[in-house]
Amino acid sequence: MRYIFILFTFLSLGIYEGRAQSTNGNKAAKFISLMADSSYKEALDLTSVDFKAKVSPAALSQIWEGINRQFGAFEQVELPDSTSSTKTPLVLQAIFKDYILPLTFHFNTNGDISGFFIQQQPKIRANTSKSPANFPEEALKIKVNGGIISGTLMTPKNPQAGAPVALIIAGSGPTDRNGNNLYGVKANSYLLLAEALADNGIASFRYDKRLVGESANFQTSQNELVVDDFVNDAVILGNFLKTRKEFGKLYIIGHSEGSNIGMLASEQLNPAAFISLCGPGENLSTVLERQLLAQPSLKKQAEPIIELLKQGKTTNNVPTELNSLFAPVVQGFLISSFKIDPAEEIRKLKIPVLIVGGTTDLQVPVSHAEKLKAANPKATLLLVKNMNHTLKTAPRNKEANIKTYTQPGLPLNSDLVIGLVNFLR
Repeated sequence: MRYIFILFTFLSLGIYEGRAQSTNGNKAAKFISLMADSSYKEALDLTSVDFKAKVSPAALSQIWEGINRQFGAFEQVELPDSTSSTKTPLVLQAIFKDYILPLTFHFNTNGDISGFFIQQQPKIRANTSKSPANFPEEALKIKVNGGIISGTLMTPKNPQAGAPVALIIAGSGPTDRNGNNLYGVKANSYLLLAEALADNGIASFRYDKRLVGESANFQTSQNELVVDDFVNDAVILGNFLKTRKEFGKLYIIGHSEGSNIGMLASEQLNPAAFISLCGPGENLSTVLERQLLAQPSLKKQAEPIIELLKQGKTTNNVPTELNSLFAPVVQGFLISSFKIDPAEEIRKLKIPVLIVGGTTDLQVPVSHAEKLKAANPKATLLLVKNMNHTLKTAPRNKEANIKTYTQPGLPLNSDLVIGLVNFLR
């Protein structure tokens, strides 16, 4: 799981601390504008000697084009105010068609750009955050350990006193309250799930996890995160919903990695029911090892790293091609994740449990749902035909399956909605 996304791996560029120059803000803005004009050589003239040694105009062109593919076409950059324009590092808000992208610039003692990164969560600009069906929504900010969680409470249009309420827990990575993320996923899965629940008399609270979206102002940094942080947040949010007098039963719904968080939180919250949507049935280390089987060379390099993490040890010796999985900044979280056995945790639950898997889920096969069911025989197993990881109807064909990840208007699989509502009723 990564919440800080280093766009360019310039670890050896030599970022120096020193007196910031008065032109830092203008220089960074000019750098972006030159790239937008395809003037890559001129943009590199604003950078340090080490930067130029690592990045050619052609490479900078590829980087900029990749950003535009990922975040939509560039539109403009917002200049920093006068009080921050001399800082290093300096953050500029670059506005693209689909996202507002915070770009962090570092400068050397000469005032040259020595590196630039994405170190904060981009904000989605697309109009995909409000209920298309106009169910009542309330924006809430709830204090948790070390910061504030932002989320959205959705209720039925004609709520009944004592109506049940569900806590929806998002999956891994920078997935926001609506089920979207900066990797290009704009499926609106959790927003659509909230609507389906509201349409059947069930309120819900979905939220941005810590260091994601509007829940970015936390005292902890990414490399300090562990699974318990997310579990503790879910417990606090669940207890908050219990205090709302207009609600009755509390349900916990966890999607993907959120299933693990939901299981652990349920042990403390004792909700009326727990629902695992496409949740893993194996330890994360086992999942990673299996995913690497198709790439023997990577598997060989990853095995000693995984073994160290299992022992609770970290390492800085990570091959470049494995950095996205095992970067030192995420190793603390991986160590805590490797300690979780979903089958063991779901076995502990004595409440009604629904385990849902999709037959065309390319990320978490139905075998995981079956393993969870075997661990908790009293649980209800629902295998939804032609449902993928975004909870939508999709074929097994990879290209067509992945296409649904960028279709926010595509409804949830109807069999999922029927099965979910029938179980909760």
